[in-house]
Amino acid sequence: MKIVINNIPLDKEIILELMDAGQLAAIKYVRAQTNLDLKESKTIVENLMANPEYYDGKAHTIAVVSPDMAKNIETLEKQSSNGMLYSKPNQVKKYVLIIIAICLVAALYLVLNR
Repeated sequence: MKIVINNIPLDKEIILELMDAGQLAAIKYVRAQTNLDLKESKTIVENLMANPEYYDGKAHTIAVVSPDMAKNIETLEKQSSNGMLYSKPNQVKKYVLIIIAICLVAALYLVLNR
C-alpha cells in the first residue's frame, strides 16, 4: 500500500519491514524519500509503529519551518493593529517626516508670498 507524505508516495510495506529490522532504518528511509528532517521522519515512523493503519491512504502534509520561513514569521509579527504590514518601520517614519517637512515648507512659502 502506498502512503503519500507531502505529495511523495511511499511504500508502507517497506517502512513496516524496515521497522522490524529497527526503527532507525525506517526513519532513515522516510527521511531519504521525503526530505523531511529527523523529527518529522521519526514522528511518521512512530505513528506507524503505534498503529500500522495510521496513514489511511489520504495525502498527509507535514509542516516544516525552514530558516527562511522563521525570518518571514518575525516580519509578520511586526503587524500593526489595523492589519497593515510594515516590514521596514524606519522607512515609514522617514517618509512621514519628509511629507511633513514638505508641507511646512509649502505653508511657509504661502505665508511669505502674501
